[in-house]
Amino acid sequence: LKGSDRTVTPRVLSTSPRNNMMMRILLLVCSAAIALAQELRGAAEGVVAVAAAEFPMKEVPTDPTSGLAIASLACAIVAPIAGIGIMLYLKEKGWWGACGLIGGVIMIFWVYTAYLAF
Repeated sequence: LKGSDRTVTPRVLSTSPRNNMMMRILLLVCSAAIALAQELRGAAEGVVAVAAAEFPMKEVPTDPTSGLAIASLACAIVAPIAGIGIMLYLKEKGWWGACGLIGGVIMIFWVYTAYLAF
C-alpha cells in the first residue's frame, strides 16, 4: 500500500460479525469445559486416602552421611554457570552449536537417569 493512508487490519483482529460469532462460540465451549470439570475436583482424594491407608509409612528413611543434597545444590549452581561460560567462550570462536551443547548435555543426563530407573 505505497502512498496510501489506509491501514490493513489483520483478519484475526477484524470486527466482522463472523469473527465475533466465532469468539463467542469459543468462549461458550471453554466455559462449558470448565463447568463440566468442576465435578471432577476432589475425585482423586479418595484414591490417595486409600493408598495411604494401605501402605502407611512408619518412619522416614534418612541417611545423615549422604552428600546428595549438597551435591545437587552445587550442581544446580555450577551447571548453568559452566554452560554459559562454555557457550560464551565458543561463541567468540564463531561456534553456533550452543543449543546442541545444552540439549546434548540434557539428553545425556536424561538417558542416563532413565537407564538407572529401568
